[in-house]
Amino acid sequence: MDINTDEFNRVNYAHLRDANNLIDRIIDESGEKYGLVLDVGCGSGNVTALLNQRISCDKLVGLDIDMRMIKFAKTNYNSPKVSYVVQDISAEWHQLDPTLKELEGKVSLIFSNRVLHWIENKTTATKNLYRLLAPNGKLYTNITTLWDLFDDLVSNEKTEIEKLIKIPSKDEQIANWRTAFAESGFKDIDIEFSVLRQLYPSDQFKNILLPYFPNLTKKYLIEKDPIKRNEIMSSGFRDTVRAAILRHHCRELPIGSDGNAMIELNYGQCRVIAHN
Repeated sequence: MDINTDEFNRVNYAHLRDANNLIDRIIDESGEKYGLVLDVGCGSGNVTALLNQRISCDKLVGLDIDMRMIKFAKTNYNSPKVSYVVQDISAEWHQLDPTLKELEGKVSLIFSNRVLHWIENKTTATKNLYRLLAPNGKLYTNITTLWDLFDDLVSNEKTEIEKLIKIPSKDEQIANWRTAFAESGFKDIDIEFSVLRQLYPSDQFKNILLPYFPNLTKKYLIEKDPIKRNEIMSSGFRDTVRAAILRHHCRELPIGSDGNAMIELNYGQCRVIAHN
């Protein structure tokens, strides 16, 4: 299921909040001016615009796998020192866009906010990131985590689910990322885990965001064939995942005096800070 670019840009409150918090961390730890900054998974470009406003740099490149998002970013968040590239950062190096490969060893700062959790091939992605970094380059990223979605099911139900999918525990996910970054060459890897919360109007959350969330689990399917994976995610299994997310990561709040129903979403976040 594809998300509508305009709708995403309208409801991604938590995305912007987490990006601003990560930018705060960068500024607190180093007030320096960067040469080249790379925003990996720039999406609609609104976070790239934040980086452009708040981080002092000579050049800023936004990167995203979704051509529609890049088109939206170019239209709505254009700037003389900002450029955009359509690219899957987990592709093999020789498959990368020549524009991106030209940045090898030149990127002062890699920024990525709530993007890397989509990636199944962690090793290739982290190797590409390392290869792009300039000497003494820095990486700051927020990675979303969901876990224990089916732990509350009775034994036979859980057994049936685990024939289709195996979601690593929170600790396993953290360890997997640490290993991927370390094996790619990154040093002084600092991973901070926290549980974050965000309120959404109930109708916006259920109609725009919730239908999209099951895609977060697709990479954990035991089936690896892309066509069969899509068939699974288009079946009743999607509803099973959606219901599990509502049980474990959402809380419906009482209707307020303004008459609006709200949902509180909670999710895990790994903040990874490292350098080469």
